[in-house]
Amino acid sequence: MKFTKLSLIAALAVTTAMAGDAKISGDVKVFYGTNDSGTNDFFEQGGSIGDAALSLDYTREVAEGVTLNAGLSGISTLGLENELVAGTWAGHGATDAVGDVVWLDTANIVLNMGKTTAVVGRQELDTPFFRSEKWNIVANTFDAAVLVNSSIPDTTLVGAWVGRGNGANGTTVNLNNQNFGGGHVGFTGFVKPAYAAGIINKSIPMTTVQVWGYEIPTVAQAYWTQADIAATKEISVGLQYAGTDFTVGSASTKTSAYATQLAYNAGKLSTSIAYSLRDNKEAGIDISNIATGHTAGGSESNLYTESYWNLGYVGQQGAETVGAKVSYDLGMAQVGLHGTDSHASQAQGAKDLTEVAATVSTKVGPINVDLAYINARIDSVRTDTALVMLTVPFTL
Repeated sequence: MKFTKLSLIAALAVTTAMAGDAKISGDVKVFYGTNDSGTNDFFEQGGSIGDAALSLDYTREVAEGVTLNAGLSGISTLGLENELVAGTWAGHGATDAVGDVVWLDTANIVLNMGKTTAVVGRQELDTPFFRSEKWNIVANTFDAAVLVNSSIPDTTLVGAWVGRGNGANGTTVNLNNQNFGGGHVGFTGFVKPAYAAGIINKSIPMTTVQVWGYEIPTVAQAYWTQADIAATKEISVGLQYAGTDFTVGSASTKTSAYATQLAYNAGKLSTSIAYSLRDNKEAGIDISNIATGHTAGGSESNLYTESYWNLGYVGQQGAETVGAKVSYDLGMAQVGLHGTDSHASQAQGAKDLTEVAATVSTKVGPINVDLAYINARIDSVRTDTALVMLTVPFTL
């Protein structure tokens, strides 16, 4: 994760650029997935998931340095469960597994005060252990207060108070299960608010260093350190080291992981190879997104080796992982290949993952089309999955 790509900072840049102007934008999405797991074949109802979503966002500077942001998200099965699918991409709420649901996913005020910016209210976050995951048809958001300061040369300081979020069940659900714990709709508070602090420094030429610390009552203390180094114009190197400390009574359970990455980007070609190792000392908490749960197979990890579709395995106990990516821009389409090989057999309850994902992204008229074919083996169980993701962005 490079600091220049943090959605929080990108959002701040966008809002400040639209001083005095109101803007309404959003997108419409239709996502479909099918697999051949168990006794299912491709395109059979039992092995397929589907959803449609609408996002609508409003932003306006109401006074000098003061911007209001509001957004709605809505999800619907469009009746696909009657014949074509047996599951949804996102949770539809605790009371109706397939009911249409609309909720306020963004409602914040942005205050720009010289070299300090504050974002207060419901918003997306993008930090290593608290983040909005974008693989799903709708992203999870948080009720939070974030302070960003750039008074120190080449340094950005970030502090965050996080009250609650709606990512506790942000993974694929089964239509037969009526208990979703809120899904993307209900916002669940922590026993006590969580805190995060980050320092991002670019004092070393061609290098971005990040240090993050977290205090998450009843869950864990956590830290994340990372350095991304542009060795040449085309070659970059990344280093990560992270860990958690989970305390129950007088017992403390610690976890840690490190990762390295070598990337080459030249023209239309982008490639990378990465290695990560999560320690085998304690079961504890995985090195993955705590805001959407923290167990393998459900929460996205920010380690360089994270897989395309079967998320979280690279951060589980004892996981040793090699990941490789290659993408090429053909002009009319962007094609990619993403491979992950993760082994954690020595850890009790941990699972091995081997995954290869082939992707194609293109545009057909106003529609952004993303296609993926994933071959995966989790322990001895092999599954092929095909995804079709259609997005139509708009501005009113």
